[in-house]
Amino acid sequence: MVENYKLNPNLTKTAAVAEWLQQRIDWQIYLPNQRVPSVRKLAKLMGISSFTVVQAYEQLVATNVLVAKPSSGYYVNEQTRLVPPNRDKKVAPKQPVIDTRWLVQQVSSNIPHHRSPGVGTLPRDWIRNDKMEWAIRQVTQQAYSFIYDYSAVQGYLPLRQQLVQQLNVLGMQTYTDNVITTAGISHAITMIAQLLTEVGDTVVVDGPGWFWLSSCLQQQGLNLVAVERDHQGPDIEQMQQLFETYHPKLYLTNSVLHNPTSYNLHPARAHQVLNIIHKYDAYIFEDDLYAAFLPSGQVLRYASLDQFERVFYATGFSKSMSSGWRVGLLVCPDNFIDDVLRIKTLSNMSTPEFGERVIHHLWTHGEYRRQIKKVQQQLYRAHERMRTALPKIGLVYPEHTQAGLFVWVDTYQDTSQLALDAYSDGWLVALGHLFHPDASASTYLRLNVSTSSDAFLAWLGNYLNH
Repeated sequence: MVENYKLNPNLTKTAAVAEWLQQRIDWQIYLPNQRVPSVRKLAKLMGISSFTVVQAYEQLVATNVLVAKPSSGYYVNEQTRLVPPNRDKKVAPKQPVIDTRWLVQQVSSNIPHHRSPGVGTLPRDWIRNDKMEWAIRQVTQQAYSFIYDYSAVQGYLPLRQQLVQQLNVLGMQTYTDNVITTAGISHAITMIAQLLTEVGDTVVVDGPGWFWLSSCLQQQGLNLVAVERDHQGPDIEQMQQLFETYHPKLYLTNSVLHNPTSYNLHPARAHQVLNIIHKYDAYIFEDDLYAAFLPSGQVLRYASLDQFERVFYATGFSKSMSSGWRVGLLVCPDNFIDDVLRIKTLSNMSTPEFGERVIHHLWTHGEYRRQIKKVQQQLYRAHERMRTALPKIGLVYPEHTQAGLFVWVDTYQDTSQLALDAYSDGWLVALGHLFHPDASASTYLRLNVSTSSDAFLAWLGNYLNH
């Protein structure tokens, strides 16, 4: 690959040089004990002053990324990959882990939303709730009554009651005793994986599917296999083969406004999946994080058909309310409640009640419903714009896409290099291989319709044409 010496235009020159070198160390272009480019050489290649490069290198020395050797230069610190041995401990066989770290780091960086078509959240001005400060004040006034004690392990009761009411409206019958609050969806899936699986077990996920949850499971030593997902749901023939071969205990999916395709689930396909789940004594983890964006709640979910016999159902508020509130809700089958509560107690003890109370205040206030209605309308208009704009740059808007956050676009070329080149030009994109557990090459991009600006689409069209 031809080296790219462009710097991130959104950072100071010193920070951009440090970022440029850190990335290449992360990508193992420069290995431990290897000398990095000299100050003069890098300054010349980047067209910047030697002083700027020295400042960047010294920052990396201060953070133990580099080591400065007098009269020799700068070297990658050998400690960057050293792990103290522990011969007494059995280590599970390492499986390939999806390289999500790079994308997650960039999402948390200073790249603005309007230059981040690969980000997984809505712009702040879309989800800003004018009652947020009010809700925080309301909870603060009540804080003395709960803030000095441990929260209830199962979670704030009125919040759990509100979810039960909401699910009953959607045709899912459950009780507050079956609901547990979590620190987001990822906390829920790691608990259920710990409950149902052991190191080396296999879990079935959608391909494509949300890379963050897949990575969480791989970090726990689980083997992930993907079942192909289309606009109706998973490929039933392939799913049958996977269950016959691997006998997994868990299938991880989101059936409504699926990430990254924004597809829903067809009733016939849902029945076929549940038949397989019952046949092989397995369970479904149904992630319903995008439920709030449906104009009508009457869309089929596995939990609607199964009524929580073999479905663990999870939802949250990080997309529709605020990413900063790590509040999720998990509904469990009757026979697993005590086990999940034990896992939560031993891992987190409880989840912060302050945030759960704030979420409850906002969720039950009329302003939230008005705000979500506005977001639904904005998403619809954004999809209509993409439906028109993509063909103009030679791409196809997928026929069965619903009005969720994303559109899953085939660029007809490997998007790995595209992502790096986009980043060099100040754009953050979500490349297709991240959405498959084997990180296989992909020609797809996940585009966030709320942040894929006309300027980015112009850049993308020009890139693909040249």
